[in-house]
Amino acid sequence: MEKTIFQILWLILYWYYLGQAGRLEKGKGKLAAGIGLTFGLLLLSFWIPLWQVWLLISAVMLLFDLFFDGEPFSVQWWRILLPGVSLAAVSCFSSFRLCLLNAPVLYLFWILLTEKRGCLRAGNGILTAMVYGLTAFLLWLSGAGAQLPAAQFSPPGGQPSLYTAYGREALWENSGSLLFWGGVLLETLLFLILEGTLFFYQKSFENRSENLRDHFMKYQYQEVREIYMDMRGWRHDYHNHMQVMKAHLATGDTDRLQDYLEELEKELDRVDTLVNSGNIMADAILNSKLTLAGRRKIQTNCKAQLPEKIPVEDVDLCVILGNLLDNALESCAQIEEKERFLRIYMTVNKRQLYLSVQNSAKEETDFDARHYITKKRGNHGLGMKRVKAAVDKYHGYLNLANEPGIFAAEVTMPLEET
Repeated sequence: MEKTIFQILWLILYWYYLGQAGRLEKGKGKLAAGIGLTFGLLLLSFWIPLWQVWLLISAVMLLFDLFFDGEPFSVQWWRILLPGVSLAAVSCFSSFRLCLLNAPVLYLFWILLTEKRGCLRAGNGILTAMVYGLTAFLLWLSGAGAQLPAAQFSPPGGQPSLYTAYGREALWENSGSLLFWGGVLLETLLFLILEGTLFFYQKSFENRSENLRDHFMKYQYQEVREIYMDMRGWRHDYHNHMQVMKAHLATGDTDRLQDYLEELEKELDRVDTLVNSGNIMADAILNSKLTLAGRRKIQTNCKAQLPEKIPVEDVDLCVILGNLLDNALESCAQIEEKERFLRIYMTVNKRQLYLSVQNSAKEETDFDARHYITKKRGNHGLGMKRVKAAVDKYHGYLNLANEPGIFAAEVTMPLEET
């Protein structure tokens, strides 16, 4: 009976883990068929060893992930296979020992889910392991105590009556059973509390990220729109400007023509086409940010060469490039004008997108490069976490270097063929 309860519990946990570890396609029919098939496989334990049943269930899980998971199978296969093989291994034990292994099984699923969400830290991993280890030890004590013979309950100096001996043994067995299943329930509740906390934390982060992305995109759109309207206004006024200059030439008034040209030059400086990388979205972001940098007296050096089309969504490119440059501009604004600089290098080489942003910074910065957060309140750290999420989406790498007087960010992303 105990074995059956734990097999059902672990199979439910396995399916929950599969849904959280990847991006399964929506569809109640596919999910119901998969769950029904795996639960049906449990019935084979009446005819074949249980460890073989779990290997079959693992194979079904792998096929389900291969066909219906949005995450690359090359990344996901070990995440799906490891729990199945582990369950196949623990199913070889007796019912009593199988119950004791409930804690390691729950801990394994929790570790894998926490690692997938990027929340795994050495401290919380060790602390959770100690808690599960303690509950497993207490369960072992309660289970061992329930198996003590009646002689263990004999009072000193005499033999107990038959009623007393068997009564005490029955009492201990009942209380031991209650302690045992209470401990199992405690382990399960601990898993639900830990997983629920991480789940809702992730959802909260995703909601905040979406709100920040919407705000950021509106901000970027406004900047690009202003540039476009300036360029459109110049095109509209081009004919009038030509007529004015011709009139000055016709009258020989070169002084007024010179003044007029200087005024036009100032207007042109409002939006400089400083970069022509070949990619429209990258050019829009780079030119708008470099224009802002020029107005803030920041020395800039930008080299960008990109294909016209790259397999990166405009929204993701805007999040990555825009956030890094916004952070760079904000960092430069905190130091003296003569020390401000911004260096940008962006290219595609051998199907790898490479981006480097270096900027001047305070001697003591308030940025934690390891966790991609700042010590400031608000959305500053969330913006960099959004960059990390966008880079991870393309299985790329974000490297942040924080040294006195300079801050550097490097992004490398493999580009799949479109």
